[in-house]
Amino acid sequence: MSKTLLNAVNEVLKRVGLIAGDALLLQSLTDSGRQRAIDVAVQVIGEGVDELFTVTGIEKPQGQAQSTVVLTLNTRAYSLASDLVRLRFPPIDKTNFQYVFDFPGGYEALLVYDPTQSFTGLPFYATIRSTDGLLYVDRAPTAQDVGRVYTYQYDKDLTLDEAADPVPFNDVVFRAMVPAWAQLWRRDFRGTKDFDRDSYTMSLARAGRLLTKREPRTSYSPRRGSGIGPR
Repeated sequence: MSKTLLNAVNEVLKRVGLIAGDALLLQSLTDSGRQRAIDVAVQVIGEGVDELFTVTGIEKPQGQAQSTVVLTLNTRAYSLASDLVRLRFPPIDKTNFQYVFDFPGGYEALLVYDPTQSFTGLPFYATIRSTDGLLYVDRAPTAQDVGRVYTYQYDKDLTLDEAADPVPFNDVVFRAMVPAWAQLWRRDFRGTKDFDRDSYTMSLARAGRLLTKREPRTSYSPRRGSGIGPR
């Protein structure tokens, strides 16, 4: 995964004729004279990546990040990072070496465990509340627990918006995606009359085969291998 979003933008703009030669390559995603072209390229590169993983049925890779939760008096529900896809338990109080573990059975099981929701003290278990996605702890912190900081690791949605963000596949797939991205750029920047759907579909299919390492079919006949037909 050595290629970055900036590499992809440069290749797309070279493909559509807005950059001529490596000497004129962008060094960042900011350029007053070509800003709209750059912004469109960033957008369609993200769209193309999403479409590639959708059509191949492969789960899109996710990034990882870190955030914190700070205990508040009598508070059992806490907001998590806005880009969180999956929380990696357990959050850790690094100062006091204390952990908060995933409650077995999830939110509904925690309600059965504490039907009156009256337990207080230092949390030991937590779960993601199904109603709103907040982190719900098994005990409401008391005054002596307030201010404790728990650090958690989480999976986040992989987005391409910074120049150095890596594309989520190898260089071979990257090269195959450039013509597909260029077609999407032409569609969004110049209008549908410049969009070659056949070229886009073929480029996406080739990238998909390379991503999944599948060989292209030589025949699409429903009779192939069925044993039905003339002998």
